[in-house]
Amino acid sequence: MAELSLHDEPQPARRWVPRRAPVRRGPVSALPLESWIAFAAVLAAWEIASHFLPPFLFPSLATVAATLVETLQSPGSVEAIALTYARILVSLALTFAIAGGLGIWAAVHPGVDRAIAPLVQLKQGVPAVCWAIFAIIWFKGMEPRVFFVVAVSTFPTFFYQLRDGVRGIPADLWSMVRAWRPSRWHLLRKLLLPSLVPSMLVAWRINLGNGARITVTAELLAGVSGIGHFLRESQEQFRMDAAIAWTVVMAVFVLSIDFGMGRLERRLLAWRQNPKPN
Repeated sequence: MAELSLHDEPQPARRWVPRRAPVRRGPVSALPLESWIAFAAVLAAWEIASHFLPPFLFPSLATVAATLVETLQSPGSVEAIALTYARILVSLALTFAIAGGLGIWAAVHPGVDRAIAPLVQLKQGVPAVCWAIFAIIWFKGMEPRVFFVVAVSTFPTFFYQLRDGVRGIPADLWSMVRAWRPSRWHLLRKLLLPSLVPSMLVAWRINLGNGARITVTAELLAGVSGIGHFLRESQEQFRMDAAIAWTVVMAVFVLSIDFGMGRLERRLLAWRQNPKPN
């Protein structure tokens, strides 16, 4: 064994660097082989069941595909799809502006938080179906009903994410920025908004699925237009193929928006990527 000399310089300790997370290039490449096997098994089981059970319970995959193509080629169906998509996005955008603004205000002023937080917690105990019933009683038009139900159901996530995002800003960073005596606009643009980007993206990705489900539920219960209305017609006519086709249309929308949000997140938060190992 080699002896250690007093003149030998000690070797610096190797710094541990976490591995870089794998880069996702799309929804297809992001799915592992096991996921594709699971999807294929479900589709195969459905197709087998369609040969032994009544068509109104388990229509064949070919029937569902034909109904989906027919749905996308119908002008009335395309209009209903666009209407539901617009209701979701507009309702979420307005709710984000209101709830996010109140969340930031509550984080800066504890008195506002003490006044609003109990109301938000009280809302958490009321199911979305109850709010839909309230909306039917209170509002005459379909658009106010959808917006009310979506706003009430997605408000807490936007409120808490932005409130806690402001609270998570380090005190040293607050002190450093305030040392320059910035205006409120500069404080919002230079400190708050950049710090809140992760919280905003998380809130949107969570509420996207919630808003889609709640909008379709509102249309299903009290709508005369939109995807929910056609889903109710499919149920009344015992057309499982049409119900699945409309479900696929809704799922594709949510997954597409979520994929776009993921790409936006990787671009805006590229600074959080782990450094390459030396």
